[in-house]
Amino acid sequence: MRSIFRVFTLSLLCTYSSIIAQEQDSIEFFPHHFNRIQLDPELSLLTALGDGFLKDAYDLDIGTGLSADFYLHKNWYVGTRFLNINTRVEKSEKIGDIQSTRIFTFGVQGAYVHQFNKRLYLDLIAGIGTTGYYHDSKFGTNFRDSATSIWAGPKISYRINNFFGIFLGSEIRRDFMNIAVSPQLEDYFGNVNLLTLRAGVRFITH
Repeated sequence: MRSIFRVFTLSLLCTYSSIIAQEQDSIEFFPHHFNRIQLDPELSLLTALGDGFLKDAYDLDIGTGLSADFYLHKNWYVGTRFLNINTRVEKSEKIGDIQSTRIFTFGVQGAYVHQFNKRLYLDLIAGIGTTGYYHDSKFGTNFRDSATSIWAGPKISYRINNFFGIFLGSEIRRDFMNIAVSPQLEDYFGNVNLLTLRAGVRFITH
């Protein structure tokens, strides 16, 4: 799955390289409007950090996500974020009878946008949301844990035309798990830290 992410990212970079070779004034961009909306479907490559159950026991697959944002001003937007992560258990002895876990996050976010030129933008994003850890056990029973998630990070985007662009970004995320454990295991099961590399496309409406 990581190779898929690399191919996807390489394709974006190749597209970017071919576009910047064109004349910078070949497209006249529309001005910003307060009702501008953007949709950002993405693929995410995630790495668990620190000493916790997610890093010790799991192998994380490619994540898929979607952000939908509404501009309040040309330099500020707010929106929603969805992210789905599939996993495989590599060390079942660390977490008992769990066979696999699907992690689903829904939240809200906001960003400050810095415009380098008519095509190149930097988004500084922060968000908060709720996350469900949906577990499948070896015995066919399912159960769920929950967490409160916060995330922050930059995203570089390049506008190909008025309605389409590409982006690359990174993100630090922390999940505060709602799991009742003994004080000795609170650090191990109490939170999850993730580093995310993101790549995707941007659809823009005016």
